[in-house]
Amino acid sequence: MPERIVFMDCSLSSMICAHKLLDSQEDLEIHLVTEAFEVGMYGESPGLITTSSWPMLRPHWISDSGFDHPTNARHTAIKSSWLRKAVAISLSGRGAKFHTGTRRTSISTNDSSIQLSYPGSRSRVLIEFDHIVHSEKESGTPWNGAIVTRPPDWPCSMGLRPDGSFEIWWQGNDSPNSPLQVMEWIGIDPDLELSRQSSLSESKLANLDLASKIT
Repeated sequence: MPERIVFMDCSLSSMICAHKLLDSQEDLEIHLVTEAFEVGMYGESPGLITTSSWPMLRPHWISDSGFDHPTNARHTAIKSSWLRKAVAISLSGRGAKFHTGTRRTSISTNDSSIQLSYPGSRSRVLIEFDHIVHSEKESGTPWNGAIVTRPPDWPCSMGLRPDGSFEIWWQGNDSPNSPLQVMEWIGIDPDLELSRQSSLSESKLANLDLASKIT
C-alpha cells in the first residue's frame, strides 16, 4: 500500500511540499483539506517577486490554465490566487485528492485517522493516514493591499503584473485613488511572502518521517 499523507490546509507551501513528494515517490497518496470551497482564484495574498526569485517553482508544478507568467524583468508581481489555483490543478492532475468545504474535523492519533464533515450534510469521510501535516498558524500584522493602474506617490511595497496593473501593499491610513481591487492580508513582509512559502515547504518536508527518502 502506498503511504498516505494528509495536509490540513491548501496553502501554497503545502501544495509545493506535495509536489516535491510526488516528484520523489509517484505512488504516494496525497490528501489536502480546506474549509474553502475552492482552492485559489479567491483570497489574495502578496504576489511580489524579484528577477532572482522567479521562477520559484518547477514548470510541471504549474498548470497553464489561466495563469499569467512573468515574461520579462519588468514584471515583479504575479496574481497569487491564480498561482495557487494553477498549482492545485497540476497537483490534482497528478492524483492528489482535495477535500474542500469541510467544516469540522476530528483527528485520532491513536488509530491515525481523520474524520471530515461537510456543512448542510450528514455525510462524513474517514481518512486513515501515515503522516499528517498540520495547518500553518497565522502570524504577523495587518496589511492593506490594492491593484491599481498607477503606482501611488507614497511609500509601499509594489510590483508590476504581466497584465500591466500594479500590486501594492502598505500599512497606515493612505488610500490609493480608484483601485481596481482592494485586499487585506496578515503577515510579516509582503515582499518576501512567496519566498517564505517556498522555504516553509522545505520545513514541512523535513518534518515528515519520509523526508530522508526525498532527493
